Parts: sequence; C-alpha cells; structure tokens
Amino acid sequence: MFLRQVAEDADIVVVLGDLFEFYHGFDHYIYPFYGEVVDALRDAAQSRSVYFIEGNHEYRMGPYFESYTGIRCVRKLSLDLDGKHVFLCHGDAFRAFSLSKLLRSRLVYSIMDLLGPDRTWRIAMQCGSVLSKKHKTYDEGVRDRFRRYGKKKLREGYDAVIIAHSHIADIESYDMDGRKKTYMNTGDIVASGTYGSYISGQGFMLRTMTYDRRIS
Repeated sequence: MFLRQVAEDADIVVVLGDLFEFYHGFDHYIYPFYGEVVDALRDAAQSRSVYFIEGNHEYRMGPYFESYTGIRCVRKLSLDLDGKHVFLCHGDAFRAFSLSKLLRSRLVYSIMDLLGPDRTWRIAMQCGSVLSKKHKTYDEGVRDRFRRYGKKKLREGYDAVIIAHSHIADIESYDMDGRKKTYMNTGDIVASGTYGSYISGQGFMLRTMTYDRRIS
C-alpha cells in the first residue's frame, strides 16, 4: 500500500485530506471497508507523528478515530521543519463561502450522530455528485487562485505553504523578505500519482513515481 511505503522512512506523515470517500467519526465504530487504510495509519503512528488534516470528504473524524489510530486529526496545521515555519491545510475553506463550512456545523454533526453510520453513509453517497466532483480537470484559473492563497499565507510569515483540494499538482519558489519560500499543492495521488515530501538538506519536493521536481 502506498501509505505504508511513504511512511516507512518518514519521521512525520501528514495526510492532506480526502483520503476517504466520506468519513464522519462515530464512537466505537470504524467503517469496515476502510479497515485496511485505517490500520495502515495506526501502524504508521506507532513509530512517528501522523497528522490527518480533514478534507471536504471528512467531517469530524472524532476522538474514537484518534484514539484507535493514535493520530491527530485537525483542520489546519503548523510545523517547524529545520527552522522552516510550514503551514498545511486541505485548501477547501479559504473561500468566503464553501459548502463544507456549512456541513461542518454543530447541527449537521448532531444529525449525523443521530442517524448513525449506515444511514449517514447512504445519504452521503446519494449526495456525492453534489458535494464533490469526481474528476477535476486542469484549470489555470483554479491553479492561480490557489497560488494567490499560498502567497497570502507566505506573507504572514510562513516559509512554506502546502495544500491540496484542487487536485492540481504545483510547486513554486518565491523570494520574500530576503528568504526563499515555497508554495506546494500536492495534487492527486490517484489520478496523477503526486505527493509532497520534505528531506533535510534537500528541501521540499513534489514527487511522483517517475520524477521529482525539487525546491530547497
């Protein structure tokens, strides 16, 4: 499994969301068809820090999921890597309005909890075409909008901004305030086979099975 391979040599693993088709955490319950993936996360967390940044397919993973896997679930994350201040998020919430913000309300979570995992899953699958596009095409306008958001966060003092959501793999380097800063969108591991990595002494890389584009 890809997750196990990537985690094998990593000190820190960050999942940038949309790993699942849909996930809402329930007490003492793990979706059985996600068992292999969840167990891979749990195995990875035994010897390293693992963070799960919830995407627009995950709606409050919940304390049971965290305790079962040993990973930390968040909506955004700041890390320090070799003195670099890094900001990470899924990338679905920087617009003024997004459907995912509405669906993350306390009321919707309460309804999900009341319905239980089976009925909630069936409703989510029926609404899947509305909640998220299955296949996202390359769009320069979308790419540039995400780059602008990345630059905004870099101007706030971060040395690197790493996001996903658009499914458009992208990495750019900028000179700001006398420092070299990096924006990276990790793309889509399924469609394009891309993911991001950071190696001490080498820097941030947008990686695929066939090539690396490297920015220190």
